[in-house]
Amino acid sequence: MTRLTRPELRAAIVLVAGGLMAVLDATIVAVALPRLMATFGTSLTSVQWVIAAYTLAMVATMPLAAGLAARWGARRVYLVALAGFAVASAAAGASAGLGWLIAARAVQGLSGGLLAPLGMTIGFGAVAPERRGRVMAITGLPMLVGPILGPVLGAVLLSTGSWRALFYVTVPLALLGAAAGLAWLPADPVRGRRARLDLAGAMLLVPGIVAVAYGISAQDGPAWMRLATAAAGAVLVAAFAVRALPHQEPLLRVRLLGDPAFGRGAAVLALYAAPYFGSAVLMPAYVQTLRSDSVSVTAALMIPGAVGMGLSLQVAARLLERLGPRLVVGAGLGLAIASGLVQVAVLRADTPYVLLGLLGLLQGVGTGAIMMPTISSSSRDLHGPDLASGSALLSLVSTIANGMGTVAVSALFTALTAVLTGGASIEALSGQGASGRGTAAVDALRLTQVAALVVMSIALVVRLRPVRSPSAILDAREPPARVERTP
Repeated sequence: MTRLTRPELRAAIVLVAGGLMAVLDATIVAVALPRLMATFGTSLTSVQWVIAAYTLAMVATMPLAAGLAARWGARRVYLVALAGFAVASAAAGASAGLGWLIAARAVQGLSGGLLAPLGMTIGFGAVAPERRGRVMAITGLPMLVGPILGPVLGAVLLSTGSWRALFYVTVPLALLGAAAGLAWLPADPVRGRRARLDLAGAMLLVPGIVAVAYGISAQDGPAWMRLATAAAGAVLVAAFAVRALPHQEPLLRVRLLGDPAFGRGAAVLALYAAPYFGSAVLMPAYVQTLRSDSVSVTAALMIPGAVGMGLSLQVAARLLERLGPRLVVGAGLGLAIASGLVQVAVLRADTPYVLLGLLGLLQGVGTGAIMMPTISSSSRDLHGPDLASGSALLSLVSTIANGMGTVAVSALFTALTAVLTGGASIEALSGQGASGRGTAAVDALRLTQVAALVVMSIALVVRLRPVRSPSAILDAREPPARVERTP
C-alpha cells in the first residue's frame, strides 16, 4: 500500500482537527459537572443537559450529513460546520447563565454531528479504495483516542483555570481547521444538478433518532416515559426505513445495510463499540470509589489503552490490504476478548495498577485493529451518494451503540452491586474495596465485564462467518431510475 501524497496528507490533517474537536467536546465536560453545579447554583439533573444537549444535537444532524453533502457539497458543508463550531464554542465559554450554556452546547452539537460523517466522506473520496485504510489510520485517531483524552484534558484545564477554558480551547483549533480546509481540502466533484433534500425523510428520521438517543441516555424522568420515548422513536426510524428502501434519493440509503460487506461491518461495529465504550464507566468506579484513588490514577490507567490503539491502528492499516479484514479484525477481536478475560480473572480489590495498565494496553491494541479497519473495509466499495450515506450510517451506528452500551453496562453494574452487597449503592461503598461488601462490589464489576465480553464474542462470530455472496452495492437492489415519458 503506497503512502499518502502530500495533498492527501494535508487533507487528513484538517479532518483530524475537525474530528478531534467533535469527540473532545462530547467528553471533556463530564469532569466539570460538579464545578458547573456550584457555579450556577443548580442540581445535577439540570446541569447534565450541558452534555445531553450536545449529544442529542449531534445525533440530530448526523442523518442530514449525506443529504446536505449531495445538495451543497461535502467540503462546503464541512467548512461551514467548522466555523459554526468555533462560534458556538466561544459562545459557550462566554455563557452568563446555564440556559445560555445549554443553548450554545446544542449549536456545538449541530455542527459537531456533521464533522465525523462528512470527514469520512471527504477522506475516503479523496483516495482510491485500496488506500482508504491508510486514510482511516490517520483520520480515525480522534474517534479512538478522543473519549480517553477528553476527561484527562478536562481535568487538567479545570485544575489550572476556569471552566470556561473547556470551551475556549477548541476555538483556535476550529478556526485553524477552517482556514486550512479552504486551502487543503479537495474540491467537491462537479454535479450536473443539486440533489433534492429528502425533507419528508428528515421529518421521520431526525426526531426518531433523537427520541431513541434521549430514551436510552436520559437520567431524569420516570423509566416508563424514557422507554416510551425510545419506542416511539424506533417506530419513526422504522417508518423512515420502509419509506427509504424504494425511494430514488432518500435522506439515507438504508438499503446499504443489506449489502453483505457493509451490513456485517455495521453489525461488528455496534456489537464491539457498545460493550467496549460502555465498559469505560467501570474503571473510574473501581479506582475512585472502591479504592478511593484520585482521578489522575484513572487517567493514567487509560493512557496505555490510548497508546495501544494509536499504534495498532497504524499497523492494522498496512495489514488490511495484505491479509484482509477477516484476519485483521478477527485477530483484534480475539486479542481484546482474551485480554478482557485475563482482567476478569485477576481483578481484585488490590490488583496492581501496572498489571491493569498492561491489560489495557493489550485491549487497546485489539481495538485499534477492530474499529477503523471495520469502517474502511465495509466502505471500500462505496462511491458517490452511497459513500456519503454509508459514512453517516456508520457514524450513527457507532454513536447510538456507545450510548446504549454505557447505559446497559451502568445499569447492569448497579443492579449486580445491589444484589451482591445486600442493597448497597456504588457510592455507599467508597473506600471499601478490601472489605466484604467492597469485595462483593468487585465481583459485580467482574460479572459485568463477563457480560460485555459475551457481546464482543458475538461480534467475533459475525466477523468470522463466511459471506455467502460478494459485495454488490450497485446491483439489482438499487431502485430503478425513473423513466421520463414523452406525451
